[in-house]
Amino acid sequence: MISYLNGKVINVRENYAIIETGGVGYKVSINHELASRLHPDENAKVYIYTHVREDIFALYGFKNLEELDFFEMLISVSGIGPKAALNILSVAPIEKIRASIQNQDPALLSSVSGVGKKTAEKVVIELKNKLGATGSFFVGEKAEDVYDALMQLGFRQAEIGGVLAELPSDLKKTEDKLKYCLARLRK
Repeated sequence: MISYLNGKVINVRENYAIIETGGVGYKVSINHELASRLHPDENAKVYIYTHVREDIFALYGFKNLEELDFFEMLISVSGIGPKAALNILSVAPIEKIRASIQNQDPALLSSVSGVGKKTAEKVVIELKNKLGATGSFFVGEKAEDVYDALMQLGFRQAEIGGVLAELPSDLKKTEDKLKYCLARLRK
């Protein structure tokens, strides 16, 4: 897999750049901030995420490893693909995005094109612990117990995150939350 490119910038557009290295021009999807830093005929060093699927071979470029790592963490959330993750990284600096997740405030994420309110809440739920958040995103008693119980029952993190994002706010008791989640997961 391609993980780093160092070469001459041939062309820059709003959401991609063509970088020539070793006589080959690579089209690399980038965010707006990186696009503003790259200029044709100048040398560029770009960290790469290589996205390969049956019908796609796409490169996503980042200015440093921190940005690449954050991108990989975002795409680990079910429902967030590479394009949505790149859009998230375009909306604000990583520190601000990280703070919104740690503060369990999905508003910044839901303002991103292609990321709705429920998906933004799902990102917060799935990444808050990885980013050192404390407290609960949910109103009511012991929502973490619901998550732990569902994990012990064998449900995947992505499934649980999706159902917890849809949890009605009127459910206050852990038992009621668990019943609601189990009913949704078994459909």
